[in-house]
Amino acid sequence: MLFFPVSVIGIEFNDNRCYYFLSSNSTLEIDYTHSVSLTKVVDIYRVSKDGIYAFQEKWQEFLAGQPTNFDYRAGKFYVKNLNTFLGKSWEYWFIPVNNVTVKIDEKVVFVQPKEEGVMKIEVKKVPILLIISRRC
Repeated sequence: MLFFPVSVIGIEFNDNRCYYFLSSNSTLEIDYTHSVSLTKVVDIYRVSKDGIYAFQEKWQEFLAGQPTNFDYRAGKFYVKNLNTFLGKSWEYWFIPVNNVTVKIDEKVVFVQPKEEGVMKIEVKKVPILLIISRRC
C-alpha cells in the first residue's frame, strides 16, 4: 500500500521538496508582495491530475510586470479571470521582499524563508510513502 502511486501537488523551493495530496480539483493560491510596487499580488490556480490552470490574477498597481487589462475591481484589487492551461509544472523566482505564502485549498502550506530562490510547483504521481516522508 505504501508504494501505491497517488496524484500530488509538489512544491519545491531551493531543494526543499514537499508533497500534498491532490483532490479532484484543488485550488492553489500564491500571495506575494510585488518587488517594484511593494503591493499585494494574488495568483489563483486550479490544479487537477491533468495539470495546472491559471484561474485568476489579482493586483493593486499597474507597474513593471503587472497586467494592464482587467475584468473588474474588487475592493483594492484589479481582477483578471483566466482559464489558461500551464502544463504539469510552473515556476516562480522570489526574493525576500516578496514575502510569499502558498495555500492549497485555503490551508497555508508554504511561507518563504528569508532567502531568494526558485519555487517550482508540479503535478505528478508519487508513492504514498513519499508523501508521508516529504509532507511539510
